[in-house]
Amino acid sequence: MRQIFLDYLLTAKFVAAHYGFVISLALASYAIGYRLTRRVSYESFLEEVSICTSLGLGTIAFLIFLLGLPGLLYRSVVLLVLAVSVAASYSAFPHLFKKIRSSLSRLRARVILVGAGVFLGTIPLLALPLYPPTAFDSTMYFLASAKIYVHTHQLVFTPYLRLPVLTQLNEMLFVLALMFSDDVTTQAIQMLMLAIVVVAVFAFSRRYFSKETAWWSTAILLTSPMVLFAGVFAYVDVSLLLFGTLAAYAFWNWLGARERGWLLLTGVFCGFAASTKYPGLFFPCVFGLVTLYIAIRERKYSLPLQLAAVTLALAGPWYLRNFLLTGNPVFPFLPRVFGYTFWSAEDVDKLTAVMRGIGFGRGPRALLLLPWHLAFRQDVFYGAFKLTTIYFFAFPLVAVFMVKDARVRKLTGFALAFTLFWFFSDQELRYLLPAVPMITVATAASLDMLLRAVPLVRNWSRHWLVTALVSVALVSSGYKFVRDFWRMSGPIPVTQQQRDNYLTVILPSYPAYKFLNEFKGENYRVFALHDVNLAYFADGTFMGDIFGPARYDPIVNNLQDGRALYSELRRLRADFFLVNSTVWEVRVPQDEVFSKHFKLIFSRPTVRVFQLSAGEGSSGEVLP
Repeated sequence: MRQIFLDYLLTAKFVAAHYGFVISLALASYAIGYRLTRRVSYESFLEEVSICTSLGLGTIAFLIFLLGLPGLLYRSVVLLVLAVSVAASYSAFPHLFKKIRSSLSRLRARVILVGAGVFLGTIPLLALPLYPPTAFDSTMYFLASAKIYVHTHQLVFTPYLRLPVLTQLNEMLFVLALMFSDDVTTQAIQMLMLAIVVVAVFAFSRRYFSKETAWWSTAILLTSPMVLFAGVFAYVDVSLLLFGTLAAYAFWNWLGARERGWLLLTGVFCGFAASTKYPGLFFPCVFGLVTLYIAIRERKYSLPLQLAAVTLALAGPWYLRNFLLTGNPVFPFLPRVFGYTFWSAEDVDKLTAVMRGIGFGRGPRALLLLPWHLAFRQDVFYGAFKLTTIYFFAFPLVAVFMVKDARVRKLTGFALAFTLFWFFSDQELRYLLPAVPMITVATAASLDMLLRAVPLVRNWSRHWLVTALVSVALVSSGYKFVRDFWRMSGPIPVTQQQRDNYLTVILPSYPAYKFLNEFKGENYRVFALHDVNLAYFADGTFMGDIFGPARYDPIVNNLQDGRALYSELRRLRADFFLVNSTVWEVRVPQDEVFSKHFKLIFSRPTVRVFQLSAGEGSSGEVLP
């Protein structure tokens, strides 16, 4: 019994430490955002919270980016900058506490009951980010690059990662988490972003439709495993989802009020979206075209210039950095425009072929079949996690209200525009996430309008209990997914030993990197064959990928010749050669040269590590 109590105590401490960090970040972000938007008039407290906190998160990430350029990523410097920023925003806290106190005083018993139910229902979801990071892209690139920046105190060029440069605004928050906490916190930050998206969708729906639409749109949004996935793992898709949604929110408010502050906020969030991922360029392009049309119609020609100036000020430095380092602002894409710069034509063509191979085509027939595939064949879009089929079955209803209601028409039009952009670019399912909030609100609003139009159900459909029951029904499949995922994951690893055991089960080669880190620290270079997603766990220089200067092909082609293999690895100045045979069996050379120059220092059933004999560029001694 005592041990069980201690285990619960350790888990509670672990949870409190990580979510305590995230709550502190959220409060700091809100304060900064409130200070920057003190002249903006908000419709509701939830609208204020979602916009201010999002703005603050993006601002903090941008400040870390600016500090990283000259090599100032030190704990003391970052802490000083954040402390000054929060201190300058101190007036936000009395305002926030006053708002919270006022809101609590107006709570009714049923609201408290519903709130308690919502909190208890979200516990499994809140638990999922607390497991060690194992998702492929997060450990291959997103966390790996952030870790390098923390270790070098600067945004350095990373030639051996999957992409040496990219727009990385979200990764700046990973840098913050790794600097002051750990990698589990990076995932908890993604959960914070998902929570803000949910609040923003609720506030938007409540402002422009009804409270029923607000609850139902939130439930529909959270029923998709793909949306939930975005808030659990250390990917960057939820960041694009957040900033894209807030850009659309601010732009919608500007269209209605024509207040300059909302147009500037649109530009800010467009800049953040474009700084997160290249698909984020969709938002400034679309909103810019609409603003240009309005400017011409109303003869206010400075409007698109204001939007473009703010967007460019925030996103431009990322693309300028890409250009200065590679000669291509959108590296590695558009090589025929900017040239094959850092990568060879073979590498660029291979990457684009992989990306274009996802999906089921981009012709007229594929476009016609797109709704069916999005509903019932999502596996063709490389979707390990799915989007709900509610959108497919509700679309006839949405189509009816598109004709009758301009608000539904605009929301659906935006979602369809992004879907077309996604269809003709990269058809990986998670890249479609920015379209989800708009079609979600359109779906919930259409359902609400339908119920209000039927005399027999008009009155009782607005009862709070009916609203709650419909919300529970809509979100039930999402809750089941989260609950099953949590049960499958087992207890949360809260000690180092538990973490190591957890990672070893999911990533069998993890112990090899732990071994190298313990003996060599950061002072080693390892070429890992067929193990690209373990880059984050190497404290030294990690090499090995299907693209780039340390690609697999020259190594694989020389696996029968010890001398040639040694020569290739020494060309890369590798100290260690790691072979992962979990998926593909790898047979190393058996000749005399290999026996002489490769010493087996770590061996597991599917993972082996060889140390290369000392030579030019080698770090020296043989490990015990």
